[in-house]
Amino acid sequence: MYLTARITTSCPSENTRYTRLNLLGWAALCPYARDLLWHGSTPIQPCQYPTGEEADEAHKALLDGITGAIAEAVEDSGYRLVKHWREYKLSLTILRGEEKLCARSKADLVLLIGAPSSRSLRILYVEAATRIHVAKPWQVLLRGLALYYQYRLPVWLAIVSPEKIMYKELTGKDQDKILRALNRDSSGYQPSPNLCSLCELAHQCPYKAI
Repeated sequence: MYLTARITTSCPSENTRYTRLNLLGWAALCPYARDLLWHGSTPIQPCQYPTGEEADEAHKALLDGITGAIAEAVEDSGYRLVKHWREYKLSLTILRGEEKLCARSKADLVLLIGAPSSRSLRILYVEAATRIHVAKPWQVLLRGLALYYQYRLPVWLAIVSPEKIMYKELTGKDQDKILRALNRDSSGYQPSPNLCSLCELAHQCPYKAI
């Protein structure tokens, strides 16, 4: 796989807006959310919720179990676990004309894996989710692109929740899908009450349908 696009993993200081990658996932679903990010109308720091500490504990417990199981499964399959990271820091910059939007984030679990009987390497990124909401696959694709542009290696993606497991290999079609979503026209778009009720940008959005 070889991808090229108006995407980088550097965040230049000049003429650059900053956001969180999770919000960029919502922007892929809604052009109004995208415009809020490009206009710099959203907070960079995540919101704090009353139940946030409980959610963090549940997420950590899920990730602990996944880390051990994945590492064991990789070794049993004949692949080599070269290295792994928890809460791996990454960034992804989207270019639009002369403007740049830098999204920063952490990936729950990133593994560098060697193929059996060869020197080829690939990246496995695993997202631990207590539930898989509608923006989660987009957020995982975006983190996968950030990892690809950092390492230039094939990237496997997985979302693991107590109810469901989703997985795929990152491809050029995924990148095209992201770029189309982030550049679509907002004229005629009708906000969805169901989407708006979940969106992390609802408190800043004047167009929300809830």
